[in-house]
This record gives sequence, structure tokens and C-alpha cells, in this order.
Amino acid sequence: MKEKKIKNNILTIMKKECSRIFSDKRLFFTAVVMPGLLIGVMYFLMGNLMGQMFEVTDDYIYEVNAVDMPDSVRGLLPPELGINIIDIERSKAEETRQRIENRDTDLLVVFPPDFDALVKDYEVTSTAPAPNIEVWSNSARSESAAAQSLVTGILGAYHYSLAHKFSVNAPSEDAEQGDYELATDADIFAMVLGFMIPMMLIMFLYSGCMSLAPESIAGEKERGTLGGMLVTPTKRSDMAFAKIFSISIFGLMSAVVSMAAMILSLPSMMQMDVSMADFYSVKEYALLFVVVATTALVFVSLLSLLSAYAKSVKEATAYANPILLVVVLCGLASTILGGVPSQIYYYLIPVFNSALCITSVINFEANALNIALTAGVNVLFALICAGALAKMFNSEKIVFDK
Repeated sequence: MKEKKIKNNILTIMKKECSRIFSDKRLFFTAVVMPGLLIGVMYFLMGNLMGQMFEVTDDYIYEVNAVDMPDSVRGLLPPELGINIIDIERSKAEETRQRIENRDTDLLVVFPPDFDALVKDYEVTSTAPAPNIEVWSNSARSESAAAQSLVTGILGAYHYSLAHKFSVNAPSEDAEQGDYELATDADIFAMVLGFMIPMMLIMFLYSGCMSLAPESIAGEKERGTLGGMLVTPTKRSDMAFAKIFSISIFGLMSAVVSMAAMILSLPSMMQMDVSMADFYSVKEYALLFVVVATTALVFVSLLSLLSAYAKSVKEATAYANPILLVVVLCGLASTILGGVPSQIYYYLIPVFNSALCITSVINFEANALNIALTAGVNVLFALICAGALAKMFNSEKIVFDK
């Protein structure tokens, strides 16, 4: 009988808890549905956008700079394939290689003089090296990588049709190991970081702020201590600013610690014996700090408003969770736009502008005006929210609503 009674008690409590969760639609959605929904949407977007990073639009015209390209090969690369052949002098080859390294053009194809005659006279059984075609590219630029794949594929088919009477990208004076890749370690490092760092850093920053802001305001409201603070002579606006700035400091500290851990582990993940310190100077770190610090103000000020409106920490957290999806999308700003835009209006959107600036710093393309505008917009947004928070503190209905 005793065992049966215990079982009945367990079932009764279970039913009560299940009934409470199912009857609270908001709690059920945030606790059961929201985590899976956020993860599904986030990975769907990341998967699609990751693919777009290495894709080229169908209407893109590849710039193929050619030295001594014979008509026999030119006919294999018609404009219908989206290729624009730019004939250059051999003396301009080094300059063009530099342009490819700087990601200003797509491809350089260098033929030996009198290529057709050399191919005709070459004997496959000969021990002499076959006429070599050099195809220079930069894999850190998706258009260059795509152009390289297209052109070398066509040249490879032509190579087989001529019974291997020439070679493509064989070792030469300029590329002793046959390496015609002009992307540096810094380019590859920046390409990977440019996708990962903005999203991860902004997510870490938001998570750190989200763990602090609800407890600081909604928590005190729930415990009844907020009302006691507001009856002191301290101005409501001063209290609002103090709350926002103090939480921002700890949110920023949380993001910095998480960021440091990620940076230290990146070389192992990328299997590269390098670190950010090898490529980035104090200037880049300072610019990142300015952007991240002002972004922390945006997150804390927004979360503080939600916390002041909420009746409890649990409710404040429920309000904050859906914003995480928007934060993730903002972190992917440069990927969504296909690069870092120059238009000023993009930098008037809080958080979105931060992600663009972080990407520009990582890619060595930082623009002082855009970063200054981003910092100004973020601070202005935080000040507006602080003013709104002060007004909410003036409302007894909001302060004492539990």
C-alpha cells in the first residue's frame, strides 16, 4: 500500500508539473520549441551561406589576363563561358601577379612564345620538359578560384587531346614546386576568420550580456530590491546609465575571454602553425575593441529594457531568446551581402554595422569612417535606450509589477 501511495504521489506531481508547462504557452514555446527552432534555423542559414561564400554569381565575367595566348586556345575560352580575355605584355606579368595577390583581378595565364609551334615539334618520348602553361590564381578570392578551376579544366581536356604534348603549372623559375597559388597565409587566415569571427564574437557578446542583464534588473524587481533603490535621491537616469555601463563591462569581459579561447584554438582547428598575432597589429585589435565595446552597450541597453518590462528573470530570458536569431543573422552580415559594402546606410543599423566592421578589420579592409559611424550609432542607440529605461523606472506600474 505504501509503495502504491508513493507511486500515486509521483504521478500526481508529474501531472501537475506537466499541466503547468503545457498550460503556459509561452513557457512551453521557449523551453521546448525555441531551442530546436533556433538551432535548426541557425544551421540552415550557416550551411547555405557557407556555400555562397565560395560560389560566384551566374552573370559574373571572369577577368583572364593572358600572355601570348594562341588562337588555338583562345577558341576554347569563348565569352559565352563568362570569360573576358585581357591580352597583356610579358613585361606586365609580374605586375598582374601582384594584382591577383591583392585580389584586384582573377587570373593570369602565361604561355611560352610560339606555343603552337613548340607543341607541334615536341616529342612525348623526349626527356626535355614539355611547353608549360602557367595559371596564376588566388584561392582567397572566390572568383579567382572559380576562374582557375574553369580554365585549368579546359586546358586539361586540351592537354589530353594533344597526347600530353604540353603541361599546365609544371615547376618553373617563378614557381619551383609548381605552386601558382598567390594567396598568402594571411589571406587564407582572414578568409576563414572573416566568416567565423563576426558571428561567434557577437554571439558570445550577446550571451554574456543576456546572462547578466535579466538578473540585474528583472532579478532585483522580482526580489523587491529595485523599488527600494528607486526611492533614494539618485536620479532615475543616473541609475539607468549606471546599470547599463556596469553590465556592459562584465558582458565585454565575458566576450573577450570567449574570444581569446577561440583565437588560441583556431590554429589547431585550421591546422595552420599561425595565430592572429602573426598578421594583426595593435591597430586592428584597438579597432575591434571599439566596435565590440559599443556593441556591448547596444545589447545591454536593449536587454535592460526587456528586463525592466518583464516580471521575472525567467520572463526576461524568454523575451531575450528570440533576439538571438536576429543576432546570428547580423553576425553573418558580410556573407549575406557577399562582402563588406561601402554604402553608408548599412552602418546605421546597430549590431549589423558591428558585424560588417569586424569583418572589414579581419580582412585588412578597415575603414575609419565606417567604424567611427558604427561606434557613434551604437552609442546613440544605447543612450536612447537608457533614456527609455529611466522613464520606465519612473513608472510604478512597471517597477512594482510582479
